[in-house]
Amino acid sequence: MTERPSFITNEIVCNTKLAMKKDQYFIIPDAYSEIFCDKIRKQIDSIHEGSGVELNYDATEMRIWSAQKRSPEINQFFIDSNDLITRVSGRHNQAGFVLAIRNTALKMYNKLNLKNRWHIDSWRSQVKVFLWLSNTTEESGPFEFIPNTHKLSFRLRKACEPGFFFDMKTIFKKNVNRPYQSISDEKIQLLFDQGYKTHPVLVSAGTVMVVNSSYLIHRARPCRRGSRYALTTYFDVPEN
Repeated sequence: MTERPSFITNEIVCNTKLAMKKDQYFIIPDAYSEIFCDKIRKQIDSIHEGSGVELNYDATEMRIWSAQKRSPEINQFFIDSNDLITRVSGRHNQAGFVLAIRNTALKMYNKLNLKNRWHIDSWRSQVKVFLWLSNTTEESGPFEFIPNTHKLSFRLRKACEPGFFFDMKTIFKKNVNRPYQSISDEKIQLLFDQGYKTHPVLVSAGTVMVVNSSYLIHRARPCRRGSRYALTTYFDVPEN
């Protein structure tokens, strides 16, 4: 049996709309039960290889693409995400897939796994819905973002700064990596020196987060201890 959530209320939809317009993120605690999350964690642990399975960071990260096809519980999250974003945006939206992800402690000898993780997903507006399947801690590799980097003044200023979001030599070329896909730690440190702060998302299993991952600079903090499980759906949602 799948669990029919009660969190997508008119109040939640209204609060999500307001928060996305102001801050480009909203957190919904206790959207799903621990029992529901634990069942999905066990399903993820039962998968080791096959179509749609991707290993990164010396196999300490496992990604399962189109995970909604593997589990009625994950498919329920897919349905709920589509419903939530359709109601928040005021237009029909459907994600292309669910990404299931498990991170375990990194092998610290490989420093390349620690560097230049900060990024935005795209220059155009893109919304993600996360379901955290495990409790997140400072050490377990939480999602974290830099508040106020969504503001238009910041985005325009950094778009004009060579090498921050764009490389002027390749800005009009297709199928090339953009600087915004991996912003150097040195450039991020300059933001911190100017007073910008990070916001790690430290939450309990069952928490849902809606975030514009193309407007807020963010990363998955390197997992140093324990593990982190999450589901993610992706939506192209033009800003009103």
